[in-house]
Amino acid sequence: MRILLLPAMLFLIAAGDPPPVQIERPWARASAGMAKNGAVFLTITGQGTPDRLTGFASPVADTAELHESIDDKGVMKMRPVAGLALEPGKRVTLAPGGYHVMLMGLKAPLKAGDSFPLTLRFEHAPALTVTVKVEPVGGGADHMHR
Repeated sequence: MRILLLPAMLFLIAAGDPPPVQIERPWARASAGMAKNGAVFLTITGQGTPDRLTGFASPVADTAELHESIDDKGVMKMRPVAGLALEPGKRVTLAPGGYHVMLMGLKAPLKAGDSFPLTLRFEHAPALTVTVKVEPVGGGADHMHR
């Protein structure tokens, strides 16, 4: 009887472990015309132990990088960012005008209503693939508040 209980107890312990990160509302704006670049936005919450978001990949683009929009003396600029610290319980929002995933070299325009996979890579946690929903141009701001 003890041999049967031990595996069941280990399963309950493993099943009770929180996921290393929680991803909410991954979305992208539909492409304007034949644009070769796009952006993905989402909210990520660290769980358990501190970690670092280190990269992205998606089959819809040649490259996916973490970027940050900054105001440089009144001129908005984007710059690549090597990674983002994730602290347990702290939400980090990738949103228009701030951090975002830059999709470069889109293989086809992003169309409203479509969806695509995006893989997030971390320093410690295993890679995680989420489904990104493509929103109409101008529809993204409303999406962040749903």
